[in-house]
Amino acid sequence: MRARGCLIGAAVVLAVLGAVAAVLGPGLLRRARGVYAPISRMKGEQRDFEAWTRQRSWREPATPELGPDKLESFLALRRELRVLDGKAMGMGRRGPEGERARLEDVPTIVEGVGDLVAERLGAFRKHDITPAEYDYLERVVYGTWLRALTDGGDDPAARDRAAREVEAAAGKESGAVQARLRQVAADIRARLPPAPAGIPPEVHRVLLAHAAEIEAQPATRISARVPRVREGRRPAASESP
Repeated sequence: MRARGCLIGAAVVLAVLGAVAAVLGPGLLRRARGVYAPISRMKGEQRDFEAWTRQRSWREPATPELGPDKLESFLALRRELRVLDGKAMGMGRRGPEGERARLEDVPTIVEGVGDLVAERLGAFRKHDITPAEYDYLERVVYGTWLRALTDGGDDPAARDRAAREVEAAAGKESGAVQARLRQVAADIRARLPPAPAGIPPEVHRVLLAHAAEIEAQPATRISARVPRVREGRRPAASESP
């Protein structure tokens, strides 16, 4: 399945490019020879990434499948994507309001966007997760599993925190009190919520074991896709506007 683009969030790309266009105006298009190289590099990296995606040949399973190693890779990738999105949004906000960027700064700005694209593509490859698989895992973990539990009034991370607090209290006691507190902690851990509809029991157990890590990240969706970098004519030099 063909990847549908390099992987800066669509809103982030539009924010960065929109900010540049707003301060530079139409003259940017006529003075853009210096930005062609990083754009060309982005297109080459995108083609390489799409070839890697095709080689992976990932297909969505008929029923959810998720082991501990894959879950940890997914959560690590998701953390990296959030950091990169924050960096991209920061690029769009650079400079005091009303200050005009200099034309000679444009290649540096576009180079920075290209570096961000490369970092994001590299993050997917480092964790061996394609954009389609990432979207699938996010839907399973946050869209189905966690949402179903929280909508039902059960917070698995809060349950684990309560058990750990009781265990910590047990460590300060001795004899029958300590034994009783440890039993209470064990009972809290044993009262597990049933698997939500559509989530196999084995996947549910893996997710429960990582509930604190899952809930440590925002549940809002972090998109993996953006429009592709399109082929266009090489910008030509021109006189000042």
